[in-house]
Amino acid sequence: MGVQGEKIYLNALLAGSLGFITFGWDAGVLGGILLTTEFQTAMGFPDTTIISMIASTFLLASWFGCIIVATFGMLLGRRTWIIIGNLIQILGTIISASSFSYGQLIAGRVFIGIGNGFLTSMIPIYVAEMAVRTNTRGRGVNAMIAAASLGTALAYWVDFGMVFANSQAVWRFPVAFQIFWSLCTIAVIFPNPDTPRYYYAKGRIADGDALLERLYVESITTTEVQQAKLSILASLELERADSASLRIKDFFWDTSEMQAARRIRTGMILIGVAYLMGIDMIFYYMTTIFQVYIGLAPLTASALSGAATTVLTISNYLGVYFMERLGRRTWLIGGAAAQTVFLAIFTGLLSSPGPQTGAAAAAMLFCWISVFGPTWGPVTYVYSSEIMPLRYRHLGFALSVSCQWVMAFITVFAGPIAIANPSVGWKTWIWFLVFNAIAVPFVYFCCPETRGHSLEEIDLLFMSGALNETDAARTLKHETGFGDENTKSLDEEAPKSLDEGAPKSLDDEKSKPLS
Repeated sequence: MGVQGEKIYLNALLAGSLGFITFGWDAGVLGGILLTTEFQTAMGFPDTTIISMIASTFLLASWFGCIIVATFGMLLGRRTWIIIGNLIQILGTIISASSFSYGQLIAGRVFIGIGNGFLTSMIPIYVAEMAVRTNTRGRGVNAMIAAASLGTALAYWVDFGMVFANSQAVWRFPVAFQIFWSLCTIAVIFPNPDTPRYYYAKGRIADGDALLERLYVESITTTEVQQAKLSILASLELERADSASLRIKDFFWDTSEMQAARRIRTGMILIGVAYLMGIDMIFYYMTTIFQVYIGLAPLTASALSGAATTVLTISNYLGVYFMERLGRRTWLIGGAAAQTVFLAIFTGLLSSPGPQTGAAAAAMLFCWISVFGPTWGPVTYVYSSEIMPLRYRHLGFALSVSCQWVMAFITVFAGPIAIANPSVGWKTWIWFLVFNAIAVPFVYFCCPETRGHSLEEIDLLFMSGALNETDAARTLKHETGFGDENTKSLDEEAPKSLDEGAPKSLDDEKSKPLS
């Protein structure tokens, strides 16, 4: 029978967290070794453009990994993709850690990136679909993003410790250690099954029933398990009732009954904007920013980099604890507003370089990081994984995460080149400031609240009036209790859709005021 009950979800959460540590580790490990003499010697003293290529190739390869999942995601289970992604990462890490040229290092990082694309596309879906209780789903996905921050912090502190060594181990050991996290991920997830929603979507009803029994530790004939099964099947039936396939034009103006394209588009924009706010620029080049652009001593810059990633990790885990106390919209709108203020001050201070302004700029950067940690870092992943329709969940979330990697590639490749240009320099940060600011109106007008709803109930938030009257919709409302007073745990109303024919919200929830 294998693991049962809460143990299945906890294994999924632990495996997902370990998988995201590999993502965070890669973001942190290069940032602390790029300027070391040992790394520079092994890579032939690369210029700024080559350094940008080394750092950003991983991101472009991650995008490619997401596209693979978006195209072929339903051919294999969520769990299988995660295991394959880790194996590819191990291969890439071996190539990278044994490099004696930047060409070999870039080749290794391509493999690491593809594997990372598999993991970041599938892990949040896997964990969200294994959550039996809605009040743990957001925290679970949030915890994985916090694990990515933990991976970044651990990598920076390992880098800091290795600066006292005097051999090629200064950079090869931190790079190679990523294998440890991949092996741990495989070991934890291997005993786990795939998700019940995947089994039902593939028509494997018996497997889905058996897994629900394991998750609930009850017979499929009991009321609670039957409700879970009927909710999933009704959601699938509703999506099939909306017979129109995804059309390119729907991504601009969605008039379909299930609003699938609108939901995918929202996730793509949300995650894309998050990674145009400057987070990748900060964490891939943090030591360089402190040392070269703020003017701190090398050892001080390295220590502050470790401290900054630790602040991000702590703020992430605080966000995990408080996640369900506020709506998704509150976290995102409040976070973007505060980040805009801190980044505006940071940019202004960089325009007047000096010891005092440099110290103040570093403080503003710490403030920005502490806000991003519990808000735009994890909540965009939580929200995007929640709003995707089941039939297109692998496609929609993979496309959303692919936007992260495209935007991160642009940032990590072009950012240092722009900053190094004397005619641009500090003005580069204005680009990031703009995206922090425009995030506020986007979330306010385009993102309905999802806190407190099951994944199947979220279909009802987006569904058109025509489908509302179908038997499947009535079954789904009945089984989930959607619209009942005891399910209305939202503290915000879903904003009105900008698409013609798109739902504002549903039934009596239409008139709920913002609070």
